[in-house]
Amino acid sequence: MPPKPETVVSHLKSVLLDLCHHPYPYVPNPPELNKRASVALIIRINPHYSHWPQAQDYLIRPQPSSQPTPADHAARVEEYFSKDWVQAGTPEVLFIKRASRKGDRWTGHVALPGGRRDPEDADDRAAAIRETEEEVGIVLNDTTCVNIGNLPQRYYLHLQLHAFARVLNSVA
Repeated sequence: MPPKPETVVSHLKSVLLDLCHHPYPYVPNPPELNKRASVALIIRINPHYSHWPQAQDYLIRPQPSSQPTPADHAARVEEYFSKDWVQAGTPEVLFIKRASRKGDRWTGHVALPGGRRDPEDADDRAAAIRETEEEVGIVLNDTTCVNIGNLPQRYYLHLQLHAFARVLNSVA
């Protein structure tokens, strides 16, 4: 029997708070490699019909500053997970199926939204945000999501993973 959604949600909150308080270090590219890619791990809480939220319950307070600290991220996670509808909801993760193209070694694979960092991207987070909007039309901003931080980076893939807790139930 699967665990109750409340149990899954409480474990998810614990993991996200741990990521806020213990961010993974930035891993620079080796000097001979200038390519870099980023993906977004988007988690949303799907409300249960018995705890359906009001429209205003979806919104969260904006970031307190343009340079938020891990404590700022953690406070927003605490605020989000304190909502009754979140505690009774079911977490979901967004995956995409990559397009089928001849010669693409990742063709048709299930993946997280994201892609190559462009020169105009300020950093890996900006690349993940831009690529997510381009690929699936989800705008990741301070009123619709909580940026948790990066997940472990890998030299061999040169990807930066960003975790976002999706706040809105539907794409507006």
